[in-house]
Amino acid sequence: MLILKLITVPFFILILSLAGKKWGTQLVGNLAGLPVVTGPIVCFLILDQGIDFGYKASISAIYGCISIMVFGLVYCWACQHRRYISCLIVAILAWLITSYLVSLLPTNLTLACGLTIVCIAFMPKLLPPIFHKKPLPQTLKDLPFRLIVGGLLSFLTIISADQLGSVWGGILSSFPINSLVLTSFTHRTFGDEYVVPIYRGLAKGIYSFVAYFALQALLIHTMSLWQVTLLSIFASIMVQVIIQKWQLLQRSNSNA
Repeated sequence: MLILKLITVPFFILILSLAGKKWGTQLVGNLAGLPVVTGPIVCFLILDQGIDFGYKASISAIYGCISIMVFGLVYCWACQHRRYISCLIVAILAWLITSYLVSLLPTNLTLACGLTIVCIAFMPKLLPPIFHKKPLPQTLKDLPFRLIVGGLLSFLTIISADQLGSVWGGILSSFPINSLVLTSFTHRTFGDEYVVPIYRGLAKGIYSFVAYFALQALLIHTMSLWQVTLLSIFASIMVQVIIQKWQLLQRSNSNA
């Protein structure tokens, strides 16, 4: 189980990094919205702590999307003028403050989904504009470092979430490991103009994250964990497919 916990996140960071090299940063942002990190972490927590813990953690993970959005918003504005280390520091501080505030909210699935969806909908309006649409340079020299950092962050997150209860367990499980690694390494290697498209993509793709945990919270007391997980994965993928088709339709209409 420990080995599985250690390799899950680096594997998905590898997939996302290769996808970014081939198809661009905005698609990576879409795919980063899939619960490829938080989903497995919450599953591990349910196996360790039980169903009731998992129900509350799932709702807290939905609230955690708000913290992810704030992290990205702060990073995107900071990277216009600052180096990646400074951007990471202020973005993580913003994530911590937002996470504390959402931890005070009631454990209510309807409230969590409604408030989170409203925040996600407003995210693109608050991001900096994209002035350059250059293709991402075809190099991934820093890929081993991305995988190592992602694995370490994942392990630390799982340990912390396991010790801090269901509310903070869910919030910590949604710590933006994928986006932190992808944006900071992209910023450091290629420059700030490649960062904002990641979060514009994430603002669309993260609806699949909400779908996953909303369905998991709804079904977790009535079905087995593996049935719930499979259905939640299916729902998340279907939302992602709808997002991709909608974006293709938008592009075709804009080119018409």
